[in-house]
Amino acid sequence: MHAIPEKREQGFSLIVAMLALMLLSAVAVGMMFMASTETAVSSNFKAEETAYFAARAGVEEVRDRMLPSPPSPTGAFSINGSLPAFMPGSGNPWALYILNGKNPQTGSNMSMADVTNLVSTNVVADDELCHDFPGYAGMTPAVANIRCSGSSGLPSGSSWYTSTTSITPLPVDYKWVRVTLKANNTYGGTNASLFVDPSKPGASQVCWFGSGTGANEVVPPGGQPCSSINATPVYLVTALAVSPSGGTKGARRLVQQEIAQTYVTNNLPGGLFAVGNGCGALSLAGNANTGSFNSAAEGTATNPPSNLSSAGGDVGSNGNIYVGGSSTNVNGNIHTNQPTSIGSCPGNGVTVSGHPGMGSLVSTTPYTPAVPPMPNPLPPTSSTTLNGVTLLSSQGPWGNVTIKGTVTLTGGTTSNPAVYTMNSLTENGNATLAITGPVILNLAGVGSATVLDLTGNGFANSSNVPSAFVINYGGTDAIKLSGGSDAYGVINAPNSAITFRGGSNFYGQAVGQTIDDQGGTNFYWDTSLVAPPPTNTTTFAEVAMRELSY
Repeated sequence: MHAIPEKREQGFSLIVAMLALMLLSAVAVGMMFMASTETAVSSNFKAEETAYFAARAGVEEVRDRMLPSPPSPTGAFSINGSLPAFMPGSGNPWALYILNGKNPQTGSNMSMADVTNLVSTNVVADDELCHDFPGYAGMTPAVANIRCSGSSGLPSGSSWYTSTTSITPLPVDYKWVRVTLKANNTYGGTNASLFVDPSKPGASQVCWFGSGTGANEVVPPGGQPCSSINATPVYLVTALAVSPSGGTKGARRLVQQEIAQTYVTNNLPGGLFAVGNGCGALSLAGNANTGSFNSAAEGTATNPPSNLSSAGGDVGSNGNIYVGGSSTNVNGNIHTNQPTSIGSCPGNGVTVSGHPGMGSLVSTTPYTPAVPPMPNPLPPTSSTTLNGVTLLSSQGPWGNVTIKGTVTLTGGTTSNPAVYTMNSLTENGNATLAITGPVILNLAGVGSATVLDLTGNGFANSSNVPSAFVINYGGTDAIKLSGGSDAYGVINAPNSAITFRGGSNFYGQAVGQTIDDQGGTNFYWDTSLVAPPPTNTTTFAEVAMRELSY
């Protein structure tokens, strides 16, 4: 056998070791690349999820604060509260933007110039609006999943929007939230199947109708307001957040929510209604007369109402009703939860003295209205005297107010009433409270025996529409009022003792624990008040939510 010399194997081990080292190095490099890729993927995913939840938080923040009494202890944002923002529509710009944080590309605070600059490199632009309202206000609809761009991507000018800056209690880094009323062509484009009502592909307002399993979105006929069909407006709330990386590749997440307040049909048995169940919970005497009218059917409201009627003036109580005097006339039904019989109390639903005029006695189930919540935050309890001044809702809240001369509460719009918060309000002498537009007066009544005393010259609501002056009070302190030729209002105080004084008129609706109208004040029920008096504190419920693809 031929033997191979050992020297021919010299260097082979070195070659094997180098090959093994190269293999291990390749494995190590691959593992490092995979780890780096996983880290990058994880980082990108985290950035996108952070942006998504920031957008969700922006939607929820604005939804919670679209009320005059926000749940936030800071009261940082409120449509009718501390920031100068107003709900879209009804004479206000049709879009509201709440700006927040800094532009990740410039480092400057967000501005409307950032929002309206529709260029491809601007990651914070509102390049969604032309999809939400295709063809509306001069916007050219963009192809699905393609961002709006150019001069036709937004309405021209700046009168279509208003903006404000959010002051958040937490560092929630969304960039902007847009609030608009939902229109019937929202998401419509050329696809009629996406309209709420395919027969009306215009920009008609969308309303939220009903509650529970029967709830749905509808379009009122003939361009009527949502209230005409016992429904509430649907608001479209859109929020954009961008990952902190910024640049042209910052992760964008766009979230949109449809929200609405539930419309509660009013089963109020009578325009003057006493919630209490005792004797004489409701008392009518002193030549008082009742009647009715419908302010919504007037067109232009007049004083006295053009459709004033000596019928339909229903009154009621969960307890006994006293009617006294031969010149007192209840020109409507008398509703009671007690036996529908006339006699002494207890045991009878109606007690009579003299020979008053009365309608039919009607048995009703107990009526328990919602109690208005305490104002949040509570007003002060310090005393203030006002003499012949004009107030704006932004000047409050007020403590215990005494007025002299004529003090005017400046109103807002139908969809955005001016909200005034006071601890108590009293007229001195011949003072008059004047209401010049839709006003909501929320009372606290902390430490007071009489929370409202308008027995000087009463109050004058120049709109001649009761729903334009709503008084909300959830406590037990007394309320005293004098009527007048312009006394149009709604009193929502189910725990309070309400007293009407003076032989004048009161137009509207009143709910109290007890109601005493033995001074001859004539009452005329506004039958258009088919819903409970507005408190602007009803929660906005989520109707739908979606994430947009760009």
